[in-house]
Amino acid sequence: MVTRLSNYFSRRYLPSSLVIIFDLVTVIITFIIAYLLRFNFNLPEVSYALHLHELLIVIPAFLFAFWYTKSYAGIIRHSTTKDVTRIIFALSVGSFALVVYSSITRNFAPKYYSVIPYSVIIIQFAMASLVTISSRLLVKSIFNEWFNNKTELKNVLIFGAGRLGQITRNALLKDDTSNVKIIGYIDDNPNFQNKRIAGIPIFSPDQAFEKIVEKKDIQELIIAIDKKKLTLKRKREIVEYCQPNNLVIKEIPSVSNWLDGKFTSGEIKKIQIEDLLGREAISFNNKNIAEGVKDAVVLVTGAAGSIGSEIVRQLIKFNTKHVILLDKAESDLYDLQTEIDSENTDIHFTAIVGDVTNEINLRKIFEKYSPSIVINAAAYKHVPLMEEFPGEAIRVNIGGTKLLANLSIEFGVNKFVLVSTDKAVNPTNVMGATKRISEIYIQSLAQKQNCKTQFITTRFGNVLGSNGSVIPLFKKQIEKGGPITVTHEDITRFFMTIPEACLLVLEACFMAKGGEIFVFDMGEPIKIYNLAEKMIYLSGFIPNKDIKIKISGLRPGEKLFEEVLKEQEDLLPTYNDKILIGRTLKHDHNKVNRKVAHLLAYVDIYDNQSLVDYMRDLVPEFHSQNSYYSNKPVKEDKKSLVI
Repeated sequence: MVTRLSNYFSRRYLPSSLVIIFDLVTVIITFIIAYLLRFNFNLPEVSYALHLHELLIVIPAFLFAFWYTKSYAGIIRHSTTKDVTRIIFALSVGSFALVVYSSITRNFAPKYYSVIPYSVIIIQFAMASLVTISSRLLVKSIFNEWFNNKTELKNVLIFGAGRLGQITRNALLKDDTSNVKIIGYIDDNPNFQNKRIAGIPIFSPDQAFEKIVEKKDIQELIIAIDKKKLTLKRKREIVEYCQPNNLVIKEIPSVSNWLDGKFTSGEIKKIQIEDLLGREAISFNNKNIAEGVKDAVVLVTGAAGSIGSEIVRQLIKFNTKHVILLDKAESDLYDLQTEIDSENTDIHFTAIVGDVTNEINLRKIFEKYSPSIVINAAAYKHVPLMEEFPGEAIRVNIGGTKLLANLSIEFGVNKFVLVSTDKAVNPTNVMGATKRISEIYIQSLAQKQNCKTQFITTRFGNVLGSNGSVIPLFKKQIEKGGPITVTHEDITRFFMTIPEACLLVLEACFMAKGGEIFVFDMGEPIKIYNLAEKMIYLSGFIPNKDIKIKISGLRPGEKLFEEVLKEQEDLLPTYNDKILIGRTLKHDHNKVNRKVAHLLAYVDIYDNQSLVDYMRDLVPEFHSQNSYYSNKPVKEDKKSLVI
């Protein structure tokens, strides 16, 4: 019987007409009781003072008040302080109408005409307020206690007892499908702790995680704190608190992302691993970037890739005069073109399908569009694949960079930016070695006399969510039920978000004088095994119980620890403390050019081992690791080819 009633009432709301009738009956009864109280229950005096025509004034006065204030429109089971305020306002409007009526009759009606005593109006207002408000709270309480299916409710704590915490509570209570029971708030502010809001207790973090979570069988924690006030360090600490108790962790979106400025419980989402791997917000000199690109024609190669596409988006946000998108991945380029077209109407951009190794087509692009800035983000970057195909890595990563750099000088480009990687530092793989050779080549150009083009290198580590990143791979493995494959238990990597990496590239571009290697502060390195554990946990599973973590062994060319700086390079500060300049080494362009030219000339002739040997001659610190290739010195007969 209780279950049937529960199902019935959980799907239906009390009609507004019944609410109005109830409130009107309450007003009439309390009006009569007010007379009884006013005359001390002396019935003869009450019958003499109370007349039927007074009710004919009371009923329309309060009907108008209820209609005007819409006090009947709220859903009673979800009544809030706003509903209480609306009821009090409605009764005040009705009572004010009675005061006006009473004043008029006192002054202008015949003496035998009955007058409503002011005291009756006051008593009636107080009693009607008490009954209507109490009735709503009683209905709300009965519904929550009897008609919610308790077996399906999740016990929840809200982290944050401030304004956003209360908004979150209201949103959850209004949503019949949320199936949650709010046990309490958690707040770091000592002034809030051990107090209550709307009857819900506020705990300190120690109280909550040491006692309440286990005692009340808490299943879920919702973080309801403004993202501007919650530091990344504190968010990580909250997750660490929750992990031993296997709590599901969710958070509300930023206020700026609320739909029409309103928040609903459906917008509460699980915390993603990307939310924990970023860094505290970096401040950028947006004015400097905007000023630098407003009259610029910018050519972005690899424009459809993870980094290239975000650089394009940022350039468009800064209202760049003209952006040229070059990529050979036509499907991805089409998707980016469609995205830009759908979101922007006044942006001048051109999408071109092309290859950075095709000199004829590149020359046509430079002749037609005369770019003033070239950002080279085109590269083969997957380490294991490039170990198998070093010739392709050399052709694109080195050959493409060389060709673009030479054309930039020929056509008077102001700035040339190479997007490099931390794998170029003391490289242990083909991909890293090709990027280091590209760095050396453009540095040698920058050191030539009378070179008007500013050559700039930007070097950073892994970006979150980029193509081939470990995070999308782990997500797919978790969706399949595991196992998650980690190459080594101690392997670490640096991470930053794609937008901040791209903004740092643009800012470095406009603080450069030419020839610099800009090194980005990547924060603390992340242990990949710990990353896998956290991703499993945040997905609602227990690591190595629900989903196994398998150690697969280091892949060809893979390092345990990445670096962002060579030992010979010193760091110089810039006005942005997240961007540092590596003191550049001297390079003889003629010598470097000869070696690079020979390497490219023989890329289709010699075997993979020979190509790796040639690269090692250009980059002596390149030592193949877990690789197919030996670290033997270059043979004399082949060494002569690259001198």
